[in-house]
Amino acid sequence: MRLSIGNKRRGMALMITVVMTSMLAMLAIGLSAVTWDEIGLSANRRRAKAARFAAEAGLTHFVALGLGPEQVNNTAGGREGFEVLPLTPVDGNANTRRGHYRVEVGFCCRNDGSRLPSNQIRVTSIGEVKKGDRVLATSSVSVTLEQFDPSSAVLDRESQGGLSAEALATQVAAGGEGVSLPEPPERR
Repeated sequence: MRLSIGNKRRGMALMITVVMTSMLAMLAIGLSAVTWDEIGLSANRRRAKAARFAAEAGLTHFVALGLGPEQVNNTAGGREGFEVLPLTPVDGNANTRRGHYRVEVGFCCRNDGSRLPSNQIRVTSIGEVKKGDRVLATSSVSVTLEQFDPSSAVLDRESQGGLSAEALATQVAAGGEGVSLPEPPERR
C-alpha cells in the first residue's frame, strides 16, 4: 500500500493544531491560576492594612481618653496586659470589615527587663479584621507613653514635634537613639 504525500501533510497539520491548542489551553490555565493568586494576595494585603489602621485607631482612642499613667495603674492594679478598651469596631458596626481593636496596658519593661518608671505605661493596641468568628488578619501597635510635669516641658520643642530634654534623656537611657531638634534661634 502506498501513501500519498498529501495525506502525510494533512496528518501533520492536525498534529500541529492539536499541540498548539493544548499549549494555548495550558497557558490560559496558568494565567488564570496566577490571576487568582494575585487576587488572593491583594485581598490579604488589604486585610493586613485594615488591621493596622484598626490598631492605630485603638491607640488614638486610648490617647483621646486622656488617661495618665497614674489613673491607668490605679485601674489596672499593676497587672500586665490589662484590657482598657475591649474589642471595639472601628466604625461602630459589629459586623464591620473595616476592623476591630482592643487596647491593653502594661508596666513592663525596658530593654534591660526592668519595670517602667511610674510616669510611663506601655500601651498596645491590637487590630483585627474578622469574618464572623474567624480572624483574617491581625496587627498590633505598641508605644510607651510618658507623662511629664507641664511646667518642665519646653513648649517650642513639643510644638515642633521634638522631645523635651527629660523625654530625650529617658529615651536614650532606655536604649533608644533619641531624636532631638536643634535649639531654636534666639529672638531679638
